[in-house]
Amino acid sequence: MIEQRLQEYRERRFRQRPELRISGESEAEAFIDELGICLFQPNRGILLPSLWQAVVGASGPAPRWGEHDRLYMRAWTWKDNIFSRGQVFYGKAFGSYRTFIARRLLPHFYAVSDMNYGGDDGDYLELYQDGKLSLDARNIYAAILDHGPSSTTALRERCGLPGGGQTARRFDRALTELQRGLMVCVVGVSDDNAWKYSFRYNAVTRQFPAEIARARELSSREAMSVLVSHYVGLVGSVAALDVARLFGWSYDRLIRVARTLAERGKIGLDEGCSQLRLLAPQATGTMPEAQAESLSATRKAAR
Repeated sequence: MIEQRLQEYRERRFRQRPELRISGESEAEAFIDELGICLFQPNRGILLPSLWQAVVGASGPAPRWGEHDRLYMRAWTWKDNIFSRGQVFYGKAFGSYRTFIARRLLPHFYAVSDMNYGGDDGDYLELYQDGKLSLDARNIYAAILDHGPSSTTALRERCGLPGGGQTARRFDRALTELQRGLMVCVVGVSDDNAWKYSFRYNAVTRQFPAEIARARELSSREAMSVLVSHYVGLVGSVAALDVARLFGWSYDRLIRVARTLAERGKIGLDEGCSQLRLLAPQATGTMPEAQAESLSATRKAAR
């Protein structure tokens, strides 16, 4: 019963039903902003909504390369137009997965990032000196600071990493490193390569200065609490270990945050299975008995 309710919750929330599918670009942009965190297309092993599934109105994997249909290309075009307007973060915030992040959540992501260095342009050199930033990533970031928003083609040339093979893999690893650290994001597209399509990148501190300023006002614990509560409410139910892996957090620290949120009635905890699960009561329609008793006792003690 709970599993069925959870599936229905995600299908409605993620708009994975034909009658709920997105029919216009403005609707797609509003969908992303409402969810706060959204992939472009689904990826195995990561529990998040995707723009493509909402455009199709169904769950399931995206078409393979070479099998892209009309709806896929529609979602692709909307994606490019949306992030090119500069009102949403787009990039590999979760490593290999290109993700939209709404501006209201960006300060919280930045506040918990290991690469949160305060926002001054020159501070990235300290990250490199401290061994937190690779040489290739340092050079790419420096090129963006020197030249402004830049295409991948231009960045490869400026950093001495043109061509394919091992060199291309080095460049991709460094660019992913910068995106995972919320140091750079995709801000547009360019036609300056053989495929007539490449991303343009900018420094997050320059693209979203107000959000970076807000991040400086947040403690990492406060920001983490907001993100955990938001993510659990988004997906309904998730193993705590999967949350730690997705966000790249310490499991023990996540558990401390989750228990505090549970004490405040923000989420539920299910400790009756092999892995601790975090629950959104509005999605599952229930709360484990032990958790309910714990919350009741906590509230009585607070009176």
